[in-house]
Amino acid sequence: MIARLFRKEEYHVPEHVMSFYASLDALCDTILSVNKSIQSVSVINKMGRLVENASKPEVAKKHAEYINEHLLMQCVLQISMGKDFDDVYGPINYHISERANLTMITFPVEDHVILVTCNKNNSPINLAKKIVSTIDSHRKQVSLIEM
Repeated sequence: MIARLFRKEEYHVPEHVMSFYASLDALCDTILSVNKSIQSVSVINKMGRLVENASKPEVAKKHAEYINEHLLMQCVLQISMGKDFDDVYGPINYHISERANLTMITFPVEDHVILVTCNKNNSPINLAKKIVSTIDSHRKQVSLIEM
């Protein structure tokens, strides 16, 4: 989303910034393809602002209705407050919130939080573990490219 908005020659955006956002775009698409129950993937910055988003076509309109600023800030706040206990319990791998209509799973990634929404057809813990594995694989690929 962000990477598509900026053209390097128009805004003089540094190459490493373009590559970072292109990487997030690719990560969203990869996570979206992990399981058919995943409806959307959003990347949120530490200020609670949407940075990148990918949704399945059938839920794209519905997604826009419920993803708002307060929800995004809540996701960032949950992960941020949980970091206070990293020294005692270890870092957060993911946070699951089950609601009547959907499941939301958040993942801390660098200075961002990834919010994944999915319908309730699958085990959220198994799905979360698959997504953590996908995020780890993506990190390794990006690290290799940057070397």
